[in-house]
Amino acid sequence: MSKNIICSLCFLFIAIISTAQNIDWNNSGGNSRKNGYADIAGPTTDSILWQTASNGIFGTPVFIEGNYLVTMRFQSQTYAPVECYDLNSGNLLWTVDVTDSTGRSLPVGLRDNRVYVVRYTESLSDTLYALNVADGSRIWTANVTVAPYISETGVFDAAGNFYISGQGYLRTYKINPQNGQMIWQANTVPMASGSGEMVINNDNNTGYTLEQNGGISYLWATDLSNGTKKYSRVVNALQAGGNVPQSAIMLGNDGVVYVQLTEDNVAALKDDGSQITLLWQTKIGGNASFSLMCVGPDGSVYAPTDGKIVRLDPLNGDTLSLSQSVTQGGFFSPRLTAANNNMIYMTNGENYIYAFDYDLNLLWSNYFPVTNTSGVSISANGLAAVAGQNGIRVYTPTSLINGLDTDIASLLSIYPNPSSSRVNIKADYILSGKIYSLIDLNGRTLKTGITAENTELDLSEFSSGLYYLKIEGISQVFKIMKM
Repeated sequence: MSKNIICSLCFLFIAIISTAQNIDWNNSGGNSRKNGYADIAGPTTDSILWQTASNGIFGTPVFIEGNYLVTMRFQSQTYAPVECYDLNSGNLLWTVDVTDSTGRSLPVGLRDNRVYVVRYTESLSDTLYALNVADGSRIWTANVTVAPYISETGVFDAAGNFYISGQGYLRTYKINPQNGQMIWQANTVPMASGSGEMVINNDNNTGYTLEQNGGISYLWATDLSNGTKKYSRVVNALQAGGNVPQSAIMLGNDGVVYVQLTEDNVAALKDDGSQITLLWQTKIGGNASFSLMCVGPDGSVYAPTDGKIVRLDPLNGDTLSLSQSVTQGGFFSPRLTAANNNMIYMTNGENYIYAFDYDLNLLWSNYFPVTNTSGVSISANGLAAVAGQNGIRVYTPTSLINGLDTDIASLLSIYPNPSSSRVNIKADYILSGKIYSLIDLNGRTLKTGITAENTELDLSEFSSGLYYLKIEGISQVFKIMKM
């Protein structure tokens, strides 16, 4: 084999590894472009694989790598541990409080079996740790202090180097993932809390940040090799009284940087290697602080406006489609994720999860209280994970029985459903002898039994509402409504 062929194969292997690393927590940093796009098929229905009870006032970003799911469970200002779950089963693997009950354990990244966690006290000078994702043990402590906002995460380049804000929001650090040592620092002044995250274009080795000077927004380009600030471009407001930016920027599939100025506009900007030029700006309305946009596989931009989601043409910013209202009038902070099978997912920051097609037709929605800044994270096998108040939920794209895809509808039926007292479970012989579990919305198991070809399930002792039936060996969870 020639040296050229060997080199080509090596570069291909590196590219594959880099792509794989950027799949699992696609909505806020695992994808270095922070554009919410996962090039895999996600759930098309609201089939729940598992839901577990986990104390927490609200949901925060979910990080996934392989079979590990990591998130923070905010219980108070001085106790918010980072927790790790088995992605496929929902079993809790470990809980760690890196603050000793003096602050919050804020996960800001997950890659190569390292969970990046900040001892978050809002001092603007907090400690960054790397924990072993397998058991939560400490690997290293960074030699610089960091200062992300609570809704922000770090970001990785193709080589796995980690970038995060520090020193009172006035720096961006490049951190060596092997030992936590700073490689370089660059001066940065983010516009506002929630908008200081860097996005990375690995194709031109450049990081982009939204910064301010005298209240004016600037998009800055930074050389990732040495931290040199290269050039910037003003991003003007289009409307009088527009809010300051409080949402992260993102990079489109074509290298275009998209900036959301809250309550004002979405702007598209292009870096040609020597300067940044403005391509278009489209007005948006309504407060959607700390929200995250996403892009579809065709480059379409999905962003919040006036309590809805708008799909913008990436060429000119024209409106292609508009969703129905997706806010209940509370903390509207939509965080958007796109999959490659005509699916757009969103948590609205309030009490709902939504799924749309690419044209923003609503396919399904689920009540899930106080998702806050969670978003929907899609794993490499298509599972979709969300965190909310007192619970974590994972949706599944396929129904699996003993590891094989199967048509569940032909194997099991539940009737009458809804019911005021009892339901009958009619199951195929292949399911006989398997354990069933009745689960409430908080993930608590209320009743278990053995599945027969005909099983009667008594609901009379339970209050009216929605319940889930889980059967051993089947990843799909079935809904039962008690009237």
